[in-house]
Amino acid sequence: MIRAAIIGAAGRMGRELCRAVLESEDLELAGGVVRSDSEHLGEDLGELCGWGRVGVAATEAPPEDAEVLIEFTTPEATVEHLAYAKPAVIGTTGLSEEQTEQVREAAGRVPIVLAPNTSVGVNLLREVVRLLSERLGGSYDIELVEAHHRNKRDAPSGTALLLARAAAEGRGVKLEEVATFGREGVAPRKKGEIGVHAVRGGAVVGEHRLLFLGDDEEVEVTHRALSRRVFATGALKAARFAATAEPGLYSMREVLG
Repeated sequence: MIRAAIIGAAGRMGRELCRAVLESEDLELAGGVVRSDSEHLGEDLGELCGWGRVGVAATEAPPEDAEVLIEFTTPEATVEHLAYAKPAVIGTTGLSEEQTEQVREAAGRVPIVLAPNTSVGVNLLREVVRLLSERLGGSYDIELVEAHHRNKRDAPSGTALLLARAAAEGRGVKLEEVATFGREGVAPRKKGEIGVHAVRGGAVVGEHRLLFLGDDEEVEVTHRALSRRVFATGALKAARFAATAEPGLYSMREVLG
């Protein structure tokens, strides 16, 4: 049994992760971390996630015997938690270049899986997008539209950037050189640009549509997350990988082989 601790256990994703670990046959819920001012501090994690009492309380720090940490929180909190120096799965999005570099430095000491989206489907779709972009060529315009719930903080989403970078890779260019994030006013489309647009509202878990628009045909690939469980399932795959991996920074590509 791999002893896993969930950081941000009181959040929506944290509760989903706790429940997924409790349902797993090869992972054990070692603990769950919440903020020091959280009303859920000391609460039973099983009751918190709707599973039922399990005798493991929410704490301010992970237990010493935790073998892997799983975290979907905020960029600021994620960087602070690197001090735990344990194998980790980080699903936090919106990290700045400086914060990503801090994660990379920490990965020199412990294995870390950094994944803006842990869904197996999205990570397979990334490979499809790269191949489509390469084979269809520059005569097709590329536009990406993503939608998430009203409370999501970062835009565009980490998944949108993951897929847009895959499209750019297929063309042999860097996303930063060709990306256009939304349009307004007089904004004619530039040759070779990749448009990225964010929609926020309601309770949308996550939807990403990538369009390849040609003169005579259109190709569209879409991924819709129907519940947060899809991210939890992928995160547990990543946790199994991280628990036994050598120190280093990994992505879901390595996790999925």
